[in-house]
Amino acid sequence: MLEIKNVTVSFGGLKAVNDFSMNVKEGKIHSLIGPNGAGKTTLFNVITRIITPQQGDIIFKGESLNDLHPHDIIHKSISRTFQNLQLFQSMNVFQNIYSGIVYQYNKSFFSIFSGSRVSFERDATDKVLEVAEMFDIKNRLSSYPSQLPYGILKRVEMARAVVSDPVLLLLDEPAAGLNYLETEEIKDIIKMVNKKGKTVLLVEHDMNVVMNVSDVITVMNFGKKIAEGTPEEISNNEEVIKVYLGEEEHA
Repeated sequence: MLEIKNVTVSFGGLKAVNDFSMNVKEGKIHSLIGPNGAGKTTLFNVITRIITPQQGDIIFKGESLNDLHPHDIIHKSISRTFQNLQLFQSMNVFQNIYSGIVYQYNKSFFSIFSGSRVSFERDATDKVLEVAEMFDIKNRLSSYPSQLPYGILKRVEMARAVVSDPVLLLLDEPAAGLNYLETEEIKDIIKMVNKKGKTVLLVEHDMNVVMNVSDVITVMNFGKKIAEGTPEEISNNEEVIKVYLGEEEHA
């Protein structure tokens, strides 16, 4: 589904992503792990066209994404969350989730008379309510971000990414900052979203989450791919243990 081909991104003399290649298969949960500064979020930003690589290509369902703008990506049925929460503070939970689907409304002069706006708003509202129930935040729809705990805010951002019904969902550290119970709930949510037909590309530092939800794991270090395989293969890979997991932790 998603093919990353020999991508290189440099910032000055630093290669944040270095000749990196990876394939994400449809229907899988594919995790991308590595130490801080390995280039994981930079790669997410390349996929979503926030950053243009100096070299390489991003192929999604047989089509290159390199010439697209960031606002085009949602129209390709790709959605994402961010490492740092990016919610609209002046909008309530309903409006934040709604903002993830409003792009589908094709506004025109004739829509004023055709009733398409009313029809869109009705369908979009139904979709927001459906997704809010899926993420167990239906009772929070009138609340504002400043009124909610961090764990709920993580769910709101994921709900906004899912409401557009993407085929590929990019999750950037969804478990960061969560307590044990919230982390367990996020694991279940990721699996649930995947079972509903979403291919998931996950960046996450919590190895408990990664090892429990992933079908495939790719490991980055200093912008390069150093290993790829199943959770079992990665947990027993000596280079990964040395570079990322740490020998003491593994033991």
